[in-house]
Amino acid sequence: MKTFCFLYAAFLCLFFTTIKTNAKNHVLEDKYVYIFDELRPLINLLKTKGFKIKFEIPPKKGVYGLFQNKSKTLWISPITFELGIGRQTILHEATHAAQSCPNKELTPIGYEFSLSPFIKNEIQAHLIRNYDINHYILEKEAFSLQGNKNGVNLLLKAINERCNDL
Repeated sequence: MKTFCFLYAAFLCLFFTTIKTNAKNHVLEDKYVYIFDELRPLINLLKTKGFKIKFEIPPKKGVYGLFQNKSKTLWISPITFELGIGRQTILHEATHAAQSCPNKELTPIGYEFSLSPFIKNEIQAHLIRNYDINHYILEKEAFSLQGNKNGVNLLLKAINERCNDL
């Protein structure tokens, strides 16, 4: 009986390890990501201004997107499109790209939005749990823009105004 339990446990470990590995490889090998037409001008403008956009798993564990100021690179995890949050992730990271101009230091763009108390509380709770207090205003602006229906146009304007010297 002990041998059977051991073999069964070994089989389960092997089975779940294989599933995890295949799922991981599937995400890494998937090079095709569908971008909504609405986002193409934003992505093209970012590239024109010298930013790199990688539709890959970000190098920081546990995040859907990442902006690295030093290399001017935006990472957007492919899984965000499967989860239905690809647009929001692109807008969030594009906000950080706009915040990095013109001084190569992240500074607020200056957008303030009226949010419902529920959404405002959710954003604040998330920011307090997951972000450094020094980045609170930057992240609040990015979270607000990612959910704004006019976010793409606002970011196009901000990037054109702020990122001229690149």
